[in-house]
Amino acid sequence: MSSNSTPYTWDAFITKANRFIQKTQEHALQGVNPGGVYQAIWCRDASYILRDWFLFGNIDGVCQQIYQIWSHQISHNQEKLVYGRGSPEMKFLSEVANVNKKLEFDGALPTTIYQAGFSEIYGQNPDIDSTALMVSTSSWILTRSLLKDEQEHSSEHSSFPPPPTIASEHSSDYVSALLSKIGITNPSEVIKLVVPRMLRAIEYLNSRDIDNDGLLEQNHNEDWMDTILRAGKIVYDQACWILALTNLSTLLSKLGRDKEAERLMQLADKTIYAVDQKLWSEEDGCYIDIQESHHIGGPYRTLTQDVSFYLVAITENTVNDNFRIHDQHKIEQQQEPKKTIHQNLYNRAISTLDAIKSRVWKDKWPLVTEAELKSTGPWLLKPYQYHNQTFWPWTTGIEMLARSRFNRIEECDILLSKLISEGHPHIHTFYEWINPITDQGNGAYPFRTGISTVRIAIADILKRQNSSPS
Repeated sequence: MSSNSTPYTWDAFITKANRFIQKTQEHALQGVNPGGVYQAIWCRDASYILRDWFLFGNIDGVCQQIYQIWSHQISHNQEKLVYGRGSPEMKFLSEVANVNKKLEFDGALPTTIYQAGFSEIYGQNPDIDSTALMVSTSSWILTRSLLKDEQEHSSEHSSFPPPPTIASEHSSDYVSALLSKIGITNPSEVIKLVVPRMLRAIEYLNSRDIDNDGLLEQNHNEDWMDTILRAGKIVYDQACWILALTNLSTLLSKLGRDKEAERLMQLADKTIYAVDQKLWSEEDGCYIDIQESHHIGGPYRTLTQDVSFYLVAITENTVNDNFRIHDQHKIEQQQEPKKTIHQNLYNRAISTLDAIKSRVWKDKWPLVTEAELKSTGPWLLKPYQYHNQTFWPWTTGIEMLARSRFNRIEECDILLSKLISEGHPHIHTFYEWINPITDQGNGAYPFRTGISTVRIAIADILKRQNSSPS
């Protein structure tokens, strides 16, 4: 990004990436909460943290947390639930959900799980991403856990990266040993609890396609950007939905539930087709959100960095994904059409990556929004504050993962250099967000969500050393 930056080489990238993994290992494993001032569990953030834990060997801890999080799924007789604090329609005031409201939300996961025995939905309705991402991550982890067990039992070579010697300190204490005895660390036992719950979650999410066009709709502040006030058909939401469908379908296939698996893949294909038809903009040369007429953020055609997540979704479990399933199980046979990307999708993905680089990367910084927001809430944001044209390590990790799926490794190197703050005393990735004008870190510190997401992207890229494209 700078004329003074070190030229990219693969060996230099590997060295840089491995150094980052080593420096962040301790922080990544300290908890499933986002970190810093955020002590509760956020379901969307937990989805990244848990995938990071799994990739680096903390399997018992992952199973425990998946079990725990899904035990808080919303139902009519569930714990106390409040909602609406982030909703302009509700004047940014919380209400306690009554039985009828819980029935309306049945199957979704809350935004936040508190230790005090209650949960919260931040917006007027449950976030699409919180529920979809936990379906995706839980399914992804459980599928690979089962395959890993099969490989170990048959003494076949495992395709998983060798875990660092860290899992024991998180799985040998008294509480973990007790949980292990009752099956909470056994993937097969966790599957018995969570698969029915994840299918309920899919039914809830599918109900968010109000007009049955294959695209889910959200209202204001019902995704990770909880001040940007976007409402409508959001590209990022569709990515979360596709990932949930794709990964749960893979798990169901592994369990021999082929009809259910096929139904989910049909829903995923319907969504991909709808995104291609309705959210692709020839004018912009990229995928872009369709905002509802009552949308109060802005501008309407704002390109956001999280559009890159759609490119991750359409490459999940395909030859572009270095952590795809490698064995000869019927999963791959049944999902043969999903193993490669259609040429038109590929061309549009490349065009979208180019658009993000030209429009969202500004003055050496990849930002979350290309333009200044017209309105925010419940907090009024100044320019270069929070979600208003700032640098977020979390979404930059997502963009890095998207670029890696299309072999844009030199651009990944540029992003990684910014994330690890070469020449700076503090690693940018440890902060929740950065002011690009002052280069000042802000928000929670250390912010585990950003750390884990960058580690996931690095793991995907480093696996290229051991896997040649099929």
